[in-house]
Amino acid sequence: MFSYLQRQRVNLQLLQESSCRELVHLLEKVEGNKAIVLDDALLGPIGLIASPSLFSDRGIKLLKLDKETRFPRDAANIIYIIRTQIKLMDIIVSHVLRTKEKGRLFHIFFVPRRSCLCIKHLENKNVYGSFGQLEELPWNLYPLDSDILSMENATAFRDVAVDGDPTVLYQAAIGLVQLQRIYGRIPKIYGKGSMSQGVWERAKQLGTEEKLLFNGEKGIIDQIILFDRSIDFLSAFATQLTYEGLIDEFYGIRHNQLTLPAELFANRSENDASPAHLTAEKKTIILNSGEKLYGELRNKNFNEVGRILARNAKEISAQMNASTQDKSVHDMKLLVDKLPVLLAQKQSVAVHTTIGEIIRKRLDAYEFTDDLTAEQEFMMCEDIERPSAYIEDLMAKKSDLKSVLRLICMQCAAASGFKEKVLNYYKRELAHVYGLEILLKVSNLEKAGVLYTQSESRAYAVLRKTLNLTVDDVVEIEPKDISYVHSFYAPLTARIVELSLKPLGWQSLKSQINNLPGPTFEDFQAQLIGIGGRHTSTPSEGSYLNIPRVVLVFFVGGCTFAEIAALRFLACQEDNNVEFVIATTKVINKYTFLDNLT
Repeated sequence: MFSYLQRQRVNLQLLQESSCRELVHLLEKVEGNKAIVLDDALLGPIGLIASPSLFSDRGIKLLKLDKETRFPRDAANIIYIIRTQIKLMDIIVSHVLRTKEKGRLFHIFFVPRRSCLCIKHLENKNVYGSFGQLEELPWNLYPLDSDILSMENATAFRDVAVDGDPTVLYQAAIGLVQLQRIYGRIPKIYGKGSMSQGVWERAKQLGTEEKLLFNGEKGIIDQIILFDRSIDFLSAFATQLTYEGLIDEFYGIRHNQLTLPAELFANRSENDASPAHLTAEKKTIILNSGEKLYGELRNKNFNEVGRILARNAKEISAQMNASTQDKSVHDMKLLVDKLPVLLAQKQSVAVHTTIGEIIRKRLDAYEFTDDLTAEQEFMMCEDIERPSAYIEDLMAKKSDLKSVLRLICMQCAAASGFKEKVLNYYKRELAHVYGLEILLKVSNLEKAGVLYTQSESRAYAVLRKTLNLTVDDVVEIEPKDISYVHSFYAPLTARIVELSLKPLGWQSLKSQINNLPGPTFEDFQAQLIGIGGRHTSTPSEGSYLNIPRVVLVFFVGGCTFAEIAALRFLACQEDNNVEFVIATTKVINKYTFLDNLT
């Protein structure tokens, strides 16, 4: 089920298997019939760790946590797999009090670690004696694909920047240490931003305590680059124009799953879909590199998707309609054996053609094209020193608040801060049109550093030119530059990674990115021969020098599918000779990032 995770030098299936073993070990400590109750935020991620058969083979039922959860009569043990939140403890307490006389034993597996505060809450409610095992599942990083790890923490950036809670930084640090236990010590570390520095300092301390970083063998991963989301808000709020990015922005990809109305696929699926697909209200589509066609489509600019689908449809049709005349019995048998694969490929093309059609309708809407034009003008630093006439029109029409706030945030990022009178003008107009409560959202955006007043630095305007962030004549089909992911704009984080791959790249970059928020730092855990080179080699290692180096890029605060696509594009360029593993607190888009901040 998880074979798609092992397609790179860093085999992420090892991490999945390690996390799965931890779960099985704890389940085996609980004797008797069991039912597992999952809190809402873990219903999806648990599928990234364990297959459904792990539970069905053991006769374990999975239930969703809510106040009215009903347990199977034969379940002598109720196991809660939950995050460490007091509000969840209150729901569990109500369950215990409701079913106390039935002689059940309760257990809690905390994710990602035990919480003394939660346990104390159970003691204060006089239910602590009803619990058997109080354990922890250290699931800090979930493998989404062969090159993506996610903490699945949507509020990570808000927790630190707005609420002042650094817990997620410690959790990320533990995740880095776990990776090094499995894949070996990472010798070179580079980073930008205060959160990133906080993660690395904690990881280094944890590794030192168990003599991992200094004494462990040099592993598969050659270096790590850590980024704060705060150094590049523009990429977070920009419209993604890759196939995967557009699916996520319009319909939401959650834990590698896309859910759409079933009727969209009914007409195409009449001949080859099961009746369940036709009658169900929703159709769930698994999106990962395990499906060959999706692996080919996901990183492409949407304007290239139609051509790829047409080519695949033509190839499948040619194979299925191949003449059977003059074929031997052996050839016929090969064709028959191949039919199930061809039918699956045909169904895959049909599904993605349907998705492409509904996306195209959204792209052709006037609202989408107008918004895209406005944000591209901001990226070009046009009319960013004064209130935008387009944003004023949107507010006058009382357009969707999220669209208005997003464009204001983009203008602020492009201008490297507003003049005070411009920021106050926007606040006044927002309160007038949408009500005074909107000022609470604006306040959170200010705390997060998304909206702010100008200083002398014009970081974006300078970097746009020095790092070539905007490309006028971008090639969307068979591109030559990472700017294709936004059809115009190269994500700043991806451009920094691209330049860091060059000899002495990070050293030459430091002076250019110093004006971005937060410290620029580097650390070395092995004797090196140069910032851009690999670790010190000996003659016996010479045969290994052509092996692609592996770079772990960690986004603290979230990254977009467009940024992921840009890094994958760089990995495909032979001159770079690199493989990326991308880790993030959560894969975000322009809407989810804004929602979680406000």
